[in-house]
Amino acid sequence: MFVEKRFLMGALTALALAASTALAQAETTLTLGDIYAADHSNTLADKRFAELVAERTKGEVKIEVYGDATLGNERELAESVVSGSVDIAPSGMSGIGRFFPELQVLELPYLYKDLDHMQRVAAVIAPDVQEAFQAQGVRNLGFLYLGPRSIASKKPINTIEDMDGLRIRVPESPLYIGFAKALNAVPTPIPFPEVYSAIETGVADATEGEPATLSTTKWYETTKSVSLTKHIWHFRFIPVNSAKFDALPKEQQDVLVNAAAEAQTYQASLVNDFNDKALDEMKKAGVTIIETQGLDKFAARLATFQDEFAASLGDKAVALLAKVRSVQ
Repeated sequence: MFVEKRFLMGALTALALAASTALAQAETTLTLGDIYAADHSNTLADKRFAELVAERTKGEVKIEVYGDATLGNERELAESVVSGSVDIAPSGMSGIGRFFPELQVLELPYLYKDLDHMQRVAAVIAPDVQEAFQAQGVRNLGFLYLGPRSIASKKPINTIEDMDGLRIRVPESPLYIGFAKALNAVPTPIPFPEVYSAIETGVADATEGEPATLSTTKWYETTKSVSLTKHIWHFRFIPVNSAKFDALPKEQQDVLVNAAAEAQTYQASLVNDFNDKALDEMKKAGVTIIETQGLDKFAARLATFQDEFAASLGDKAVALLAKVRSVQ
C-alpha cells in the first residue's frame, strides 16, 4: 500500500509539473515596442509577426505590440531591449545602432540604388550584423526597410544650394548630424515623438524621412512642402533580447525566426506602394512636392563623407562598407 501511495504521489507530482510547464508555455508573453504609427509598414510588419507567432505556437507565445513610441523613443527602446525590460524592439541606427558603431555605415547616404539592392545587401551582411549583436546580448531576427528619405521643409529644396544654413531636424545619430553638416545645413537632433512640435514652434525649419513616415506623422502639416532628395535608404533591424530568446524551447525559437523572415518579406512588399500613396495623400492635403534637381551633386558631396565617416569608426566599418559596395 505504501509503495502504491508513493507511486500515486509521484505520478500526481509529475502531472502537476507537466501542467505547470504547459501553463507557463501558454502564458509566455513577449513585449514588442516600436516608434511608428499603426498604419506604417513597419508597424504592420510587427503585427504580422505577432500573428504568425501566435498561430504557429498555438497560442503558447504571445507578442504584445506597442507602436507609436508608447514604450519610449527609438534610443530608449534600444536600451530597453539590451537590458531586457522590452523583449523585441525594431530599430535603426539612431536606436540599436548606437551599440554597434561599425554598423552605422549601413545607413550612409546614397549608398543603395533601390529597395531590391537593399534586399540583396541584407542577405550578404546578415552574418556581420548577427556577430555584432551577440556582443551586446541581443539577436537579430531580420531586417525591415525604409526609404528613400526626403526633406519636408518650410522652404523648397530645389538644388543643393538650398541646403545652406537649413535648420533640419535629424535623428539623434552622429551619421545624420554629419550628413547635414556635409550639405552645409544646421543639424538639430530631436527625438522622433517631438518632431512635429519642434517644427511647429520653429526649433527646426525642416525634417526628413521617407514619404510614408512624413505622411503618417503629419509632419508635412508644419512645412507644406516636401523635396524629393531621396538621400537615404536604410535598414531597421529586429533585435530580440538574447536571454529571452534563449529561454524559449527550440521549436518556439524556430517559429520566431521564420515568422520574422515572413514579416520582413511582407513589409518589403509594402514599401514602394506606401510611399506612392503617401505622396498622393500629401499632394491632396495641399503639400507642394518638389523634384529636387542635381541629385548627382548631393551624391558627389556625400561620397567623401561616406569614406570619412567609415574611417572614423575603424577598420571593421571600412571593411563592412566595402562589402556593401561590392553587392551589385
